[in-house]
Amino acid sequence: MKARRKRPWWVISVWAAVVVAVAIAVLQYIPSGQVMTSPGITGNLESMVRVKNGNRPGPGRMLMVAIDIGTASEFQYLTRWLRPASAFQPEKLVFGPLNMNQYIQYNDALMSQSQWSAKIAGERLAGLNAYVKTLPGALVMGVLKSGAAHGKLKPGDIITAIGPYKVRRFSDLRTVMHRFKFGAVVNVTVDRQGHQLVIPITTTKIKHDPDPALGILVGPRQKPVVPRPVAIHAGQIGGPSAGMMFALEIYDQITGKNIVHGKTVAGTGEILSNGNVVEIGGVRQKVVTVYRAGARVFVVPKKNYPAAESMAKKMGYHMTILPVTTIRQALNDFQGATS
Repeated sequence: MKARRKRPWWVISVWAAVVVAVAIAVLQYIPSGQVMTSPGITGNLESMVRVKNGNRPGPGRMLMVAIDIGTASEFQYLTRWLRPASAFQPEKLVFGPLNMNQYIQYNDALMSQSQWSAKIAGERLAGLNAYVKTLPGALVMGVLKSGAAHGKLKPGDIITAIGPYKVRRFSDLRTVMHRFKFGAVVNVTVDRQGHQLVIPITTTKIKHDPDPALGILVGPRQKPVVPRPVAIHAGQIGGPSAGMMFALEIYDQITGKNIVHGKTVAGTGEILSNGNVVEIGGVRQKVVTVYRAGARVFVVPKKNYPAAESMAKKMGYHMTILPVTTIRQALNDFQGATS
């Protein structure tokens, strides 16, 4: 009887490596049901914002900050300890009733809204008479993946009537929908890029909504009225969190005050047209992005300050993080930190 020969150790090592490589490759394609938020990019506001006949910004840089967000594979989730700067949350918690594409569309709508809020807030800060004008209709900002309007309405559509009832204001929508029964087919009249369409949609039940619904996210249809025309080019960046920084750049170009005094500074925060600064998401990842970009002054909404300060300490960053509640406070803090 022959003794069984032992395999060389290197053969066993090679096979083990192959098994591990295959397992990793497979796990890369298995969805985890989690969303991964990671440090993203910064944008130089001087190249993103243009005020007509505005002053050219002086030395220094003002940066807006973005995060990377996407569905995580099982491998990414299982090895999350390798990514201390990233955060993981269940898809349902982040996306709600939207799928990834609808979530992106919704954030694009929020970006558009943040831009006109920034134009008004920035020009008001500069002492100009800027204001919000409300237009007839209700603006579609998102379409639920499980809603009756899925595949029929699009973000950017303006609802002007439902059945025989006019929608003159955003607030009319609930009153109008209350007139219908669940399962009724209603003709929704929309303005889509200047073309009027009449689209039949069956009303349905949406969780936490007592009235028949279409399955859409809507907002008021508004536009900024500003004395100085402003163009903002945000590229593929979505969401409302760049609003405060857009407003400060607009102010800087109108007044020519060079508010950063040659330094590199960054900030994040949703801006309302009245100048208030509202909390945003992903601030911990933005701390990492800002530091990597070379900025050592970071202005954040007051409610985001504890998380931002905690992340800076965790990563060992020496930087100044300033909490603000209004655009004027942000302006004063920037000037104080850079003068």
